[in-house]
Amino acid sequence: MTPLVCLISTGEPTIPDHVRRGYEAAARLQGLPFQWCQTEGVAVLLCGSVADRDTTIARAGRHVAVGNVRLDNRDEVARWTGCGDPGLTDLQLVLRAVALRNTTHIPDLLGDFAFVVWHPLARIGYAACDALGVRRLYYAERRGLLALATRAALLAQGDDYERQYLAELIGTYVPSSDLTVYAGVKALPSGSLAVIGPAGVTKRSYWSAHSCQRLAAPKADEGQLVEECRCLLVESVRLRLGGPGQTWAHLSGGLDSSSIVSVAEWLREKGEAPNGLAGTVTYSDSHGTGADEREYSQTVVDRWNVPNTVILDPPVWYDPDSAVPHLDQPSVALVYYPRERRLERAVLGAGGRILLTGTGGDSLFSGNMFFFADWIAGGRVGPALREMAHRAALGRASFWELAYRNAILPLLPRALQHRLVCDEGVMPEWVVPRVAQLYGLHERAFAPAAYAGPLGGKYRHAVSTGVSSIPDSLGIGVVDDRLDVRHPYLYRPLVEFALGLPPECCVRPYARKWILREATRGFLPEKVRTRIGKGTFHGLLAWSLAAQQELLKPLLPQPLLADLRVVEPAILREAFAGAQRRSDDRRRLHGALQQTLAVEAWLQLRSGRWPCCSELMADPYPVVLRPPALAV
Repeated sequence: MTPLVCLISTGEPTIPDHVRRGYEAAARLQGLPFQWCQTEGVAVLLCGSVADRDTTIARAGRHVAVGNVRLDNRDEVARWTGCGDPGLTDLQLVLRAVALRNTTHIPDLLGDFAFVVWHPLARIGYAACDALGVRRLYYAERRGLLALATRAALLAQGDDYERQYLAELIGTYVPSSDLTVYAGVKALPSGSLAVIGPAGVTKRSYWSAHSCQRLAAPKADEGQLVEECRCLLVESVRLRLGGPGQTWAHLSGGLDSSSIVSVAEWLREKGEAPNGLAGTVTYSDSHGTGADEREYSQTVVDRWNVPNTVILDPPVWYDPDSAVPHLDQPSVALVYYPRERRLERAVLGAGGRILLTGTGGDSLFSGNMFFFADWIAGGRVGPALREMAHRAALGRASFWELAYRNAILPLLPRALQHRLVCDEGVMPEWVVPRVAQLYGLHERAFAPAAYAGPLGGKYRHAVSTGVSSIPDSLGIGVVDDRLDVRHPYLYRPLVEFALGLPPECCVRPYARKWILREATRGFLPEKVRTRIGKGTFHGLLAWSLAAQQELLKPLLPQPLLADLRVVEPAILREAFAGAQRRSDDRRRLHGALQQTLAVEAWLQLRSGRWPCCSELMADPYPVVLRPPALAV
């Protein structure tokens, strides 16, 4: 996705040079080459090549559009506009639709997009991003000027950080959808649009998992549901395949990524898509708990004879062979950047430019066992007790624990739910208690939110809450600027279909994601399709904290998070020192430490405080492209 900034003057007709120079400085600090493209009332800072201009800037009459757009329903959008020109870019089609009907058709756009449309004469505009947050849009309002960008860092001014965002991030709570780490820089939430006018920016939601119209269970038998799931998944993968040699895929060996690879190659084999995959990439970590899953990934590779690059035991936190990336916002992706750099080199070196992932499959098809609470609320107490006893016996688990989690706790009053769930130690002990109180973090914790559905609707509410959290896991990663990362499971018709599935299609003993397993029968190798469980990274988390202790220790004497009054430094240091000694709650401890240290490392890298920072960071002053001003 091409990084860019769009400056719109809502007052004066021109944008002063000194204002533009400020945004140039932000691009330099991010290590991005840039050029300016200008038209009436709009200046675009394009952080890419001249060729990118053709797909990121468009004009129709007096309307100007800027953004990144990939449509899934291109033919439908073309019918709205009455324009059948196949040479138009997806952004040009969207511009024509908005120019004709304003925001009328924006809720019906399918695909990955973040764009702004501006009419300089009427001085009104519209901005939108896709329903699942694959493409992002940020904005800042400053004295008659509206700046919008696909990277929040391009709008940042200095090191003034949003304390609430940092507290939410290290507290492992659901982040506020309109905040960024930079004070004064707002995010346009996923599934929302904004109207831009003299009075500023007015936002509204056009899609959310909780309000999705297909939340009611589909009225079809299981066979019909399996076939619909299969058709939607196949269509989604087909729409995301690129030209010859362009498309690669991540292949972990799990059900989700293996299904994507198998569908892509099945389409090629059947002649239903002109191109399949040019290759796949597999991460393998011997330090994890079952994280080496090459046994399963190789089964998929052998079935489809697709090239596979294995990245074995990549380093964590620091790689002497590749510079630390300029992440847009703090993220645990910083810890694993070496493997992403290796993936990037493998794909780009082979001529690839598109990467398919299995992201979203867990949220869509794993389901949950809150349907027991729904059964009890509906008077089906006996069947609920018998089925819980049956599942507890099959899984050799405690009946009482299963019943408490899935039948009793969901039915308790909301206040009591909060108390019981939060008392389990959700928030790291080093977070300043006053911070949690100040920002109401306990009221917005993810676990209590999942329990908060209405009586009789606990299951669907929890599924919708999981789907709603998908955008939080998609932030700008290491490879997003150089590869077009696409997520077939986030095809909106497939998401809406999954939101309406009855629980028995997802949650069965020894067959989680049952409907996905059935939908991929015939092209996913049986060894993978019928596997139970999958590898985890819990062992890798513990190993990485020990293996990189000498690199991480300098983060702790004077953490910036303590200067911002978000963490208690002494408690954080004690937790880090005892991470390898403690046996209680190890998973939570290691995961929370990893997250907190990743945020602290990001802050210190940005400020130049982390030791050897000048050696770790990429060159902050690359060559700047300065062609003549370009007419749009």
